[in-house]
Amino acid sequence: MDKAKHSTSDKRQRLLYPATVTLVFWLSACGGGGGGDGSGNSATPPATEDWQRDILLTSLSIDLETMQGSADILLSGSTTTSGASFETGDLIIAQVTANGRQLNYQNENGTLHIGVPPSLDEVTLSIDYSLNLQSDFNGLLDGGMSFTWPYYCGNLFPCKSEPAEGSGYELQINGAPTDSEVIYPASVISDAPAYMLAWVVGDYLFSNLGTTAAGTEVGIYYSADLQQQALDGSRYLRDVFDWYEQTYGPYPFGQAVASVSVDWGPGQFGGMEHHPFWHIASSSISDPWVHVHEAAHGWFGNGVRIACWEDFVLSEGLASYLTARAVSAIAGEASGDQVWASYAARLAQLQQSSGNKIAWPAGCQQIDILQDGLFGTAPYMKGAFFFKHLEFSLGVDLLDRILREFFLANVGSAASMDELLQLVEQSSDYAPEACAMAWLRSETVPIDANCAYQ
Repeated sequence: MDKAKHSTSDKRQRLLYPATVTLVFWLSACGGGGGGDGSGNSATPPATEDWQRDILLTSLSIDLETMQGSADILLSGSTTTSGASFETGDLIIAQVTANGRQLNYQNENGTLHIGVPPSLDEVTLSIDYSLNLQSDFNGLLDGGMSFTWPYYCGNLFPCKSEPAEGSGYELQINGAPTDSEVIYPASVISDAPAYMLAWVVGDYLFSNLGTTAAGTEVGIYYSADLQQQALDGSRYLRDVFDWYEQTYGPYPFGQAVASVSVDWGPGQFGGMEHHPFWHIASSSISDPWVHVHEAAHGWFGNGVRIACWEDFVLSEGLASYLTARAVSAIAGEASGDQVWASYAARLAQLQQSSGNKIAWPAGCQQIDILQDGLFGTAPYMKGAFFFKHLEFSLGVDLLDRILREFFLANVGSAASMDELLQLVEQSSDYAPEACAMAWLRSETVPIDANCAYQ
């Protein structure tokens, strides 16, 4: 199928509801002060589709016992549009107001359209809703934890899931069992993608791993039965975080960070970049490299968001490369070599598999990252080796300076792989495009000596 022929709204629907996931949609018949279609009153604009309004801050209060939520969404002003649209999955909307005034809205097929009076001033929309438990890693899971990557934030709160969309966040979680602790950030002070926001409920112990030179407190949360595994796995984390800060720039999401052990069920492994308290599967909590990888997303993937899902390699390929770099710097070159050896084995397995081998597809928002197979080994491993090639071609010091400049120029915003390659060319006498195509947009691994990495 030629995905380039889909309209923007077609792509949004396809991203929200991939065929492998079954969701039950509730068509809201609730509205404030008006008709059963969610109308407010005739003095306010009708419900209007508009995906362009910039979200400045999303303040959420969610009660896990009553399954009720409220979202105060601060939007930029606009005198040319009279609408605002959000993804709402299977949320049941109770009312939408602004300054206590009921607004017209329409909530169906997983999208919420609101009529917003035009104004130069910023406006806060207050949305009250109820939410449902999900069973397939697509919202609020049984046990109280959340999981919304890549595009399921609408099952938790009104949002825009495209990775380029960023917002600050405030979060309050109520209604957890009295004998449990809820781990989540009360606020996220720099714009971040919607999937970054998360929480987990459990009986946790905490160990402080130390403070970086920049003043960031680094720690780890774990259950009592995993204490030794957790401390083994996080043994490099404080020093690695310090190295990231000193090498690439100040951490953008506060001064307290931690790995958090989560139970995702049998067969689950790895981690998820829910900064500042990223989640790591209990089966992987003893693996130091998983901690190092998830920490790296504070700079690339979250700190600098990707412009499109097609730019996924800028998040995962770069984080994989930085994992090996940080391990070499902190644990020694022999440990770094072990990481690269494991990467080489995964790269070889990729070449022998029948799965997707393209790490950087052309286009922007033309693919479904899950349905089209981009979420897989290719962007992680081919991306890591392409960045190792850049290290070989530029020298490690110059590459670090370029990555630092790129981070500082784009932190809190979205950027593309193309933009990074342009900066590489502007900052050196090396043109990276040909080898980028050979590594990232070819199904094979380049054998040309010009694209070597060692």
